[in-house]
Amino acid sequence: MQMSESFAATIAAVVPVIWLVGALEVHQQSKLYLASAQYLEATARRGEQLIADVGDQPTREQLLAVQKEMGDRLDDGLEQLKSLPPMVLIPLWSVVVLGLLVSEYLALLWLATENAGPHPGWATFLLFATALGLVAVTTVPAFAIMFQTMRHLRRGKQRHAVVREDTLRRARALQGDGDA
Repeated sequence: MQMSESFAATIAAVVPVIWLVGALEVHQQSKLYLASAQYLEATARRGEQLIADVGDQPTREQLLAVQKEMGDRLDDGLEQLKSLPPMVLIPLWSVVVLGLLVSEYLALLWLATENAGPHPGWATFLLFATALGLVAVTTVPAFAIMFQTMRHLRRGKQRHAVVREDTLRRARALQGDGDA
């Protein structure tokens, strides 16, 4: 593989497009992550507030109503859990951007240099970095949905389970008190 004017010009034109698409994807994933995290926190706070509202001597029906509402909120929240966490996405995207930045610079440098020569090492790097950028902007959304859904689901279920178990424990205790 060797550098040619058409190859360098193509790389110089394609890299900014990949960069822009990737930057928009990172921004969107970050917004989704924040929305998901805020939703889980809000629903957990709502469950804690519902428990506090029923007081120290709730009826069994009140506790079962809290449990049902929390279960419905958890089910509603599953659709919001579609993002890749920033602690994974940002370093990954930083590596891709670095490769794209160097590629853009090398392509433009080669185009600006008279009789630049074939530079097979540069051509290979440009091809690899551009391919990496394309792979990143096409696969990150799919992995983000799968990875983050499972991670948030686990955390959200744990927090909601605490509320559910508390309501069931308290309802059982009340049922036991009524039987005595």
